[in-house]
Amino acid sequence: MNSRSVSEKIFLVFFFPIVIGFYLIYKYPLWFVDTPEQVVSNFYWFGKSTGFWYATIYTGLIVFICGRVLLSGKTPYGKNKNKKISSYQRKKFTSILLSQSILFYIVPYLIPGLRSAGGFFSDAYAPIGKDAYVYVYNGFTSLGGFVYIFVLVPLSVWFFGKRYCSWFCACGNLAEAIGVTKLGNSWVEKYTPRGKTASKLEFIQYVFLAFAIAFGIVLFLDAAKILLSNNVLTSMRAAQDLVVDLIFGALIGVGAYPLLGTRIWCRYGCPLAGGMRLWGKFTKSKFEVVANGNCKGLDLCSTQCPMGIDVAGYAHKDGSPIYGKFSLMDSPCIGCGGCIDICPVKALEFKKILSPKELQGVSA
Repeated sequence: MNSRSVSEKIFLVFFFPIVIGFYLIYKYPLWFVDTPEQVVSNFYWFGKSTGFWYATIYTGLIVFICGRVLLSGKTPYGKNKNKKISSYQRKKFTSILLSQSILFYIVPYLIPGLRSAGGFFSDAYAPIGKDAYVYVYNGFTSLGGFVYIFVLVPLSVWFFGKRYCSWFCACGNLAEAIGVTKLGNSWVEKYTPRGKTASKLEFIQYVFLAFAIAFGIVLFLDAAKILLSNNVLTSMRAAQDLVVDLIFGALIGVGAYPLLGTRIWCRYGCPLAGGMRLWGKFTKSKFEVVANGNCKGLDLCSTQCPMGIDVAGYAHKDGSPIYGKFSLMDSPCIGCGGCIDICPVKALEFKKILSPKELQGVSA
């Protein structure tokens, strides 16, 4: 059992309850007061909704960490602080910074506020709670959601694997940023579930995916007013809201960072990630991480994997290097590149997408 550092204990005792409390006020304000009017009077600060302040803190944290990584010019993985950041990691953290600040903050929060007739500081009766795209069911309720969930994301998986999770996703943005801080990286190394049992439990994600699809179908039928009981819709909304979103998505998915690593939601809960992995298996996605025979058996790669993959097992066996590889066919890899970046002998690399040989085959 790993003993906890003083900083970890401080986080769990003081900071963790504050984070969870703030999230509950943001997501479920009517648990604390009786009416929307009381929500405004008690939880809207300087005329802005709790959602705005939650997004501001969330985005500010991600932008600060990513900005620090990019400005330092040093790799965020491992203890060699003189090693320069790789081109891949520079692009990844730039993507995280831009996607989070522009698409998940400026567009939904700043622009509408600036265009508000009552002025920026006038969020009276802003929508309570959130509607997260990662839950798949949005693909059944709008044409835009359908194209996004069932067309654009699967296409990206075929070429790039689940890099969506480590380059773009709002939930993944936080996990990726926290995972390269000193404290967050210690959580990844010490507490990420690893081994055969942890891998077998990944089937839980497919249960969430099945529920998301079923919920999406129910929402579609409700929109069409075809053979639907209000009790069914109410029950499924309650399950989605409390079990998937609150208990697993927030309390476990984010709150368990110090207990189970930073990617517990991405690995076991997120239905969109589950769908991407299944699609990757079905289409035999071109995404792969390959070993090149340079491995010295240091095992640093496995310690950096937030998804609990035995990366070293694909690079060496019985003290000798092997030319192994892993992809969505046999792992939940999100393409974060931590295992590649930390390796001092460059024993791992991403398979090149559409190599010259493949391009010749396409043109033929």
